Amino acid sequence: MSKITQVKKALKENLTKEQKELIKKVLPFIGLPTARVLGMKHKMQNLGFTERGQADLEAFYNRTSSPKLKKYIAWQLAVWHTNQPTKEDAKKALDYLEVVLKNEVRPEVIRRATILTAEAFDRLGYTDKAAEITGYLARRQSHPDVYLAAANTEQELETRADWMNKVYRHYKLMEVELDKDKMKSKSPYDSLVPSAKKTLVENERLLNNKVTVIMPVYNAEEVIHSSLASIQAQTWTNLEIIVVDDKSSDKTVETVKNYQDKDDRIVLIEAPENGGPYVARNLALEQATGDFITINDADDWSHPEKIEKQVLHLINNTNYVGNMSEQARMTEDLTFYRRNREGEYIFKNMSSFMFRREKVLEKLGYWDSVRFAGDSEFIYRVYKIFGEQAVAELQSGPLSYQRQSDNSLTGNEVFGLPNFKMGARREYEMAHDDHHQSAENLYYPFPQTERPFAVPEPMRPVREENQDGFRPFDIIVAADFRNKNALRKQEIDSLITLSRKEGKRLGFIQLYKYTSSPYKDVDQLYRDLVNVGVAEMIVYGEKVTCDWLVVSEPSTLDDYQKFVPEVKSRQTAILIKGSSKGQTLELPDNSRNTEERAESYFGRKPLWFASDTAIQNKIDQAAKRKNGLANLRTQYWPGLENLPKTDAE
Repeated sequence: MSKITQVKKALKENLTKEQKELIKKVLPFIGLPTARVLGMKHKMQNLGFTERGQADLEAFYNRTSSPKLKKYIAWQLAVWHTNQPTKEDAKKALDYLEVVLKNEVRPEVIRRATILTAEAFDRLGYTDKAAEITGYLARRQSHPDVYLAAANTEQELETRADWMNKVYRHYKLMEVELDKDKMKSKSPYDSLVPSAKKTLVENERLLNNKVTVIMPVYNAEEVIHSSLASIQAQTWTNLEIIVVDDKSSDKTVETVKNYQDKDDRIVLIEAPENGGPYVARNLALEQATGDFITINDADDWSHPEKIEKQVLHLINNTNYVGNMSEQARMTEDLTFYRRNREGEYIFKNMSSFMFRREKVLEKLGYWDSVRFAGDSEFIYRVYKIFGEQAVAELQSGPLSYQRQSDNSLTGNEVFGLPNFKMGARREYEMAHDDHHQSAENLYYPFPQTERPFAVPEPMRPVREENQDGFRPFDIIVAADFRNKNALRKQEIDSLITLSRKEGKRLGFIQLYKYTSSPYKDVDQLYRDLVNVGVAEMIVYGEKVTCDWLVVSEPSTLDDYQKFVPEVKSRQTAILIKGSSKGQTLELPDNSRNTEERAESYFGRKPLWFASDTAIQNKIDQAAKRKNGLANLRTQYWPGLENLPKTDAE
């Protein structure tokens, strides 16, 4: 590792979350070329500008004369194309990876780029070439990620297991094997077992430090055998294993009871209603008696030394309140999955977070009662209360294999976590960060009778009944709510009146403006309106209907963005605002293109409105000078409170 890399690593480890976010927001204004590249990447990836973001990165790549910068941009484009599922993208990735690897001497860059190269060749059907590449790399770099990349190129399952054991030998961990009897009826993933048995001496340290493992389960009868058996096989035997069934409709409860009959460490709790995994965790936390608490998801296999490694670290280091181990994502046929990570398979496992029960419960209380993403919120509260240095990220090697499947929540295309946050997860992160900054008390009780801050509907424990899959609204406003001036005062006043006095149901849709800073959060003004219930934030993956959909900023329709909820509006309006005192109007280059994008998003060809007669006159003048606006016809804006009724009303 070079000195520069060491300095970067040290800075990353010692900066707080708030400091990292501040640096991220300030960098675009400094004007560094690499900051510009990262901004384009963020827009393309996190904000969903998949077309323009990629086009801008490619243009920057072709334009720059700096070999160093060209290589840096090539790496971002290589990662992007490797993460796409098509063969055409794999070919493009190989072109960029060739640029990255040319004359490269840094081992980490060589390793990550070579792993992506092998993956691209494998997608193109050249598995032998991929195996040759990873084998060559493995002979030159003894690195766990290389071993897992090599495992992916093997056809024989036993050989894949051999590569996995190279990883475990690297970390001085127990090895694993495939149980031949289990293989007759189960997947390779579900046939993983320890190669040998390890027994710890029952001394005072073991006997006086009980670990509660909480396992929330829902319709898990097919997968719980592996997860539960892997916890039973832990070398740290002083365990309380609390399984919480979240109102399953299959034979999960019966399956757990069969295990319970043979192991008195297992406790079964049956939730009275389905509330999601974090409500289930909280039910267990209420009853937990362990000195330490950790989680094991229902479909995840854990290495037999996982609990031992984590609890011994906390026993021996009393200054830490918690720690996390590492994981890798793996399919049922033992194929490792990067989940969009940049040439690596092993990464920290937030759900492995082990903490001191009494200390954390006293200060923080319980997990947020949401359906997903609660791990990071809980850990960020720990950071706020105890300091980020109070949580250790152990370089443990993969002590868990998160099952990669179509049914796994983190792998879900809409509400999942593809190594970056978008949609509901991004909105939740902005909302809880705002709450963490302003709240006097970060203790969350359970049951959670009142929310500490608003969250998107898909995250709530109690979901709404809907009409054919769609939730109904009266008016939805779409704008870039990171901009304080997204709405004028009269529109904000109207929203409050419509909500409070007329009982209208209102929604916000965050449409990003490509030219704005990529890292801004929703402005406090709109965050407060959402938190007090004036409007709901509607996110990607949701389906909604409304009487009126109002686009408050036409420029948010200039470029295609992926992360937009599905909307069926009975009427769509595009509002052109401005000041009659000479302010430049925000007009599209081509009104027809804007109309088509609005119709594709919201299901209805839009009507154009001008905020006042002076603005309307300016629009008419501009339309005469600009061919793209020749067909633009506006109406006078009546205000949100006076929008005409639609047919359905």
